[in-house]
Amino acid sequence: MIFKRKKYLDKIYKYIEKEKLIIIYWARQVWKTTLIKTILEDNKINITKKYINFDDIYEKKFKTKDDFIKYISFNYGVDFYSDTILFLDEVQTVENIEQILKSLYDDDTINLRIIATWSWLWQIKELWSSLVWRVKQIWVYPFSFYEFLEYKQIDINYLNKDNYESFMYDKIEHYLKEYYTFWGYPAVINEKTKEEKINKLSEIIDIYLKKDIAFFLSWNEIINFRKIFSYLANNISSLLNINDLSNYLSISRDKVKYYLEILEKSFLLHTVYPFYSDSRKEYSKQPEFFLNDLWVINYFKNDFWNNDFKWELIENLAYLEILKNKKIFSDEIKTYNKVNGSEIDFIYCYKTWWIVPIEIKLKNKDVIPKIFSSFCKDYKKDIKYFIKTTTSDISKRELDDFKVEIIPFWMIWDII
Repeated sequence: MIFKRKKYLDKIYKYIEKEKLIIIYWARQVWKTTLIKTILEDNKINITKKYINFDDIYEKKFKTKDDFIKYISFNYGVDFYSDTILFLDEVQTVENIEQILKSLYDDDTINLRIIATWSWLWQIKELWSSLVWRVKQIWVYPFSFYEFLEYKQIDINYLNKDNYESFMYDKIEHYLKEYYTFWGYPAVINEKTKEEKINKLSEIIDIYLKKDIAFFLSWNEIINFRKIFSYLANNISSLLNINDLSNYLSISRDKVKYYLEILEKSFLLHTVYPFYSDSRKEYSKQPEFFLNDLWVINYFKNDFWNNDFKWELIENLAYLEILKNKKIFSDEIKTYNKVNGSEIDFIYCYKTWWIVPIEIKLKNKDVIPKIFSSFCKDYKKDIKYFIKTTTSDISKRELDDFKVEIIPFWMIWDII
């Protein structure tokens, strides 16, 4: 079986037809190179295609767009004024690349289309904001659970909310627990034993710290960076408190903020802000945080040996599934906490002003959470419907004429 990441390929093919510049963000080990090679080798695209890996010429400096065009034209035979698709791999290593891409985009005489791959981490480069609104952006994540099942050659056609039966859960439970424990990196999935998987994950974190983070931080700071990973992993889905982190690391608040900025701008940390309209009744300040990889949590907690579902990791997983399947980029995911202690895990906020309250539960009960009723009274005109999760059961309920979709947490992508 030749496995291709169809969701991402479909997006790239769609954008290629009409966009001049596409940026593919990637984390390590997500088969970014496989995506590019698939397009390069696709004979259905009857257009000249050129590929350049800037890891091979990372020492080369370009001052201007014209310097870039001259070098690439001469050394790689690229005609910037013809109908060509130019793949620029690892562009984050190129000095001044943001300004060069911006100039190429703004030059109406340039006819070629550019697909550039860009490490998530390197978004902290300052000039990126001048380019971001000009391009189509694609984030390539590790395998989703459904891609994980596809890769394992499991039939996923029955795993949707319209024809799912609870007994089907028995067929995929052990796969779900493997995914939950080790996450969706192909290189890790291919390893046979737990020990081999853990060793592969250790290699990934080691490369990340030594090759990526080392560019921004000194060795002593990298030690602190590992500590902050450990702290976050052991306090996942908690309120984010800068003072606690500062005390834990014995470093300044400003340094903590800098580390968190690196994590957030490299998409390893997600800060989720509260939804509220009345600060007297609802918390309106402290955000919660989630990590982009479940294995990071298990790795720093040394918790690979007990794969029973834990609520905080399931909440993190559900957040990531919602995030990866947002309808449009500008939709928001928020938390909801009342002063009296009651809460809703997530509020999905459509830019059309609809909201969907989402409560993450593991018990197979179709009971509607009490907090939904009070929330309904306060926000009735804004609600589209409600979601409550289970481990394996599906059902439908109603609350004041609103649908309450009850669905397995790992199927949440199918309902947003």
